Amino acid sequence: MERRGFTLIELLVVIAIIAVLMAILMPTLQRAKKQARAIVCRNNLGQYGLASKMYLGDWDGSFPYSFSWLYRDGGRGCRWHDASRNLNQNPYLAGGFWPYLRHQDIHLCPDFDVVARMMGCASCDGRTIPIEPQYGYTMNSYLNGDAWNAVPSQYHTSIKNIRKESQVKNPSRVFFFSEENSWRVPELGNAPINDNNLRATPGTGDDHFATFHDAPSGDLDKGYANAVFVDAHVERVSAYPVGNSFKLSWPGGTPIPDW
Repeated sequence: MERRGFTLIELLVVIAIIAVLMAILMPTLQRAKKQARAIVCRNNLGQYGLASKMYLGDWDGSFPYSFSWLYRDGGRGCRWHDASRNLNQNPYLAGGFWPYLRHQDIHLCPDFDVVARMMGCASCDGRTIPIEPQYGYTMNSYLNGDAWNAVPSQYHTSIKNIRKESQVKNPSRVFFFSEENSWRVPELGNAPINDNNLRATPGTGDDHFATFHDAPSGDLDKGYANAVFVDAHVERVSAYPVGNSFKLSWPGGTPIPDW
């Protein structure tokens, strides 16, 4: 019996069918990958929430100090993306909350890793190093911290004295840890992630929630962030309208200060 191969027409038909199937399937695959990354990001913060409950249980309800929860020196500058200062390899650099997080692969949202690496390199302490994100989450500066005296004098004493979970007026509406951008959005604030500490203010002066999730038309300044709250639930949050990050930061109850 004579054997024959595919004709050119038959091969072209098969290739065309494969191309059509790929065109149909690719958007679905892309959506599935996006959804999988979103699940990882939310689950990471869920694990942070569980770790926070363990910490609070061990320390009589007291929060870790918000400027040294991750790095004992405050994590200034490039700590968050400096691979040479990874805390698993350099535990002597670690802050008070780290023992509840170490050796867990929960410190980076995949989407944050991608957008942060787009920045390339950064100048840090007189040297230029690549941006290799190690830690992408930030703690609420107003939980056991005075936001480096960022608050006016009439609020300073009361907020500085909030050090325990029981002192937070509305634990379900005050975030504990959240995502933050690695770049500035001028209309929101003038400080990107630099010390793993989120110091929000009512206006546009300081830190704010990240804006890279579900950003419309690729505008990474207009999307959303994830945050875990003091009661340990995780939800999507927005830096908009201006001041919303501060509204969800303030543990002193209503009325929310405005300055």
